[in-house]
Amino acid sequence: MALLPDMNSDTITDPLIDEKYHPIMPISLGLTVTGNSGGGTVTELLTTSGMAYSKLAGYGMTDVEKEDGDIDGPFALAVSIETAGEGQIVWFTSSYFLEDAYNAASSGANSSLGMNALASLIDETEAMAIRSKSLNYNYLSINSSTASLLKALMIGVFPLAYLGIGVWVVLKRRRLQNEPV
Repeated sequence: MALLPDMNSDTITDPLIDEKYHPIMPISLGLTVTGNSGGGTVTELLTTSGMAYSKLAGYGMTDVEKEDGDIDGPFALAVSIETAGEGQIVWFTSSYFLEDAYNAASSGANSSLGMNALASLIDETEAMAIRSKSLNYNYLSINSSTASLLKALMIGVFPLAYLGIGVWVVLKRRRLQNEPV
């Protein structure tokens, strides 16, 4: 299951929110944040809606519909945990979100989220601004019937239409030229 979570404002997620990018979190575990303990601060970065639920059967589930015993949401899918002077951790509940297919489906938002998290861990704000561009090309794939229709339009219909318009303009100008003033 791939989830499109809500993003909460933080230095890690703000660049994505500003650019209107949305990360995809596939096969995620749901965290329930109940409070802060030990002097640390827990910030929920990505959350599900209140309608979310967690299946107890896990991979052994036979139905995706909500059943008795399923745990009600909302859940945190990514958290940032900071302790006073002790350190920081950013926890994503999906180990698949950085795979190429999910990153491509999110238009690079997943890798940007990961880079922003790493930049936050090393206190490097400049790294959040510059991203590399993908050199992969996405090719347009069309079926043979659409290709035949496009060929007929480009080779036959459009040239004949332009020729007809040209003849009409020439005849109109000659008629206007021959009219007495």
